[in-house]
Amino acid sequence: MGSTYFIKRVFKTKRKPKYGRDRAKRPKTFKTEEAAKKWAESKKIKNYSIVNMHPGRKTGKIRVVAKSD
Repeated sequence: MGSTYFIKRVFKTKRKPKYGRDRAKRPKTFKTEEAAKKWAESKKIKNYSIVNMHPGRKTGKIRVVAKSD
């Protein structure tokens, strides 16, 4: 017969987060400006600007920032 202590310990150690990893949400990023513009148009964002997250590099992460009026 098995030990009830062992069974309870196994269930406690195998618990996982309910909805994936527990970390802060990151902004949506793109490799090209064209992809960023296409995504903004598909989401119907009218007033936005495109920002390079690594300004010193030619290629890098590009994100769409919505401007508030």
